[in-house]
Amino acid sequence: MLRRLRALDGRLFLIILALLFMGTLTLYSAGRGTTQSGLWMKQSAWNAAGLMAMVLLASVDPSRLFKKSLLIYAIGILSLAAVLLVGHRIGGARRWLAIGSQTFQPSELMKWVTLLFVAHRLGSRPMDRVEKQDLLGAVAIVAFPMLLVLKQPDLGMALSFTPILLLIPLMKGLRKRTLAVMLVLLPVVGVVAWKKVLRPYQKDRVRIFLDPESDPKGKGYQITQSRIAIGAGGLAGKGFTSGSQTQLNYLPVKTTDFVFAVWAEERGFLGVLLALALYGALLLRMLEGARAAKTLAESYYCAGATGIFAMHILVNVGMVAGALPNKGIALPFFSYGGSSTLSVFLALGVVMGALHRARIK
Repeated sequence: MLRRLRALDGRLFLIILALLFMGTLTLYSAGRGTTQSGLWMKQSAWNAAGLMAMVLLASVDPSRLFKKSLLIYAIGILSLAAVLLVGHRIGGARRWLAIGSQTFQPSELMKWVTLLFVAHRLGSRPMDRVEKQDLLGAVAIVAFPMLLVLKQPDLGMALSFTPILLLIPLMKGLRKRTLAVMLVLLPVVGVVAWKKVLRPYQKDRVRIFLDPESDPKGKGYQITQSRIAIGAGGLAGKGFTSGSQTQLNYLPVKTTDFVFAVWAEERGFLGVLLALALYGALLLRMLEGARAAKTLAESYYCAGATGIFAMHILVNVGMVAGALPNKGIALPFFSYGGSSTLSVFLALGVVMGALHRARIK
């Protein structure tokens, strides 16, 4: 066990522990005095399991995982198909598989599995020998699980696959002409998505984002209450378990999607800066892993993982602040959820493995 602990990257591990501590305090406060009062203990158990998984993976040579990435990807695809056929339905969405008394969301893990497979395929060839068909193959590998996730439906989770599509081709040396074409096509894709992909309730979220005051007690309630909570925090916050929006239960889904609003109300602007600084340090250390990695596959994985983490953080914090439409994307280390927690730590375990290999070779 001591050998496994030595494989951990000290800086990254301390950042993770700090964010976990902050997230646990926030969940305790968010659930206090409600039926969710025990969520922080359940989440602590998931965090402990995730940390153990990360420690185990940190000492494993990532190349061993890359070699099995096709098999892992195939199992992931089968699990997404099983969700559509026999998945557990909650709130009109079929996103979970029931395992005894527990439910598991395969899509949370699938984005990391997809990244593993794409990084292996593109990283197995020299940078200057990647052909157009290689990139098209990578796009297909990402698009297939995205479509399955959209069928659940879960647009937010499907969007979390996009950093894989964007970052890895860029690292491969995407030509400026191709990049320009992609940028030109973005508005077209947006129009098609609005007309053909987005469901009525998803369009309502965009409309409410643009004008939350149009329905402040209905569909705009979440964003309105979240903004009030953030504003009430002021400079230094109202203090632990002292936020009125949180403790009087005005703030909705305060243990998952809007958990960061709880932190902002209790810790204020300074607390928000601290949390964002730690997230920034996390992303920078992961990017250092991409730079120092011994193989292209490890480098691509670390860069793609950084992109996925960054998207989760930016989208969730932007949503809570009312700067982005309401979209159910978890905030790492803060939001309650077993599937998301385990998948995050497994992904970090691979990054730790790449950093460990960079140190010893």
